[in-house]
Amino acid sequence: MESISQLVGDSLARHGIQPSLDHLRLEWSRWFRSESSFSVLLVPAKAGIFALAEEIASPGIDGKRILAVFQVKETGDIGMALGRLFLPGSPLREKLESGKCFARYAVIENAEERATAHKIFHRWMQDSAEAGSYGVDLPGRANADVSAG
Repeated sequence: MESISQLVGDSLARHGIQPSLDHLRLEWSRWFRSESSFSVLLVPAKAGIFALAEEIASPGIDGKRILAVFQVKETGDIGMALGRLFLPGSPLREKLESGKCFARYAVIENAEERATAHKIFHRWMQDSAEAGSYGVDLPGRANADVSAG
């Protein structure tokens, strides 16, 4: 399966977009299981973007999981934004607490770069949804790194 960075790069090229931000150089966290507010305690209170994904295939013979990214958000405080997802009344709370969701984030302090990165990944998600494929391979460990670059 193709990496996120390759899919995003291809999508941008198809639409003739020359981003001012090099999305391949974002320093993404490792994917981590997002099943309670305790799982986001160590997420920094810094501006950036985060992605949420749901496991759609358990580790197979090759030890890889397949994740489907279902949301990418930009925020002024990643830790707070992820923590709010577990508040009563949050539409995603039940889904996240199912134990099949993962999250990752990239700190991007500059508001313009953050907006650009969000736009890039939002466009990738739209293109992937139209194509019917937006899975990401995840090695067998729950917090294994899936590189964005």
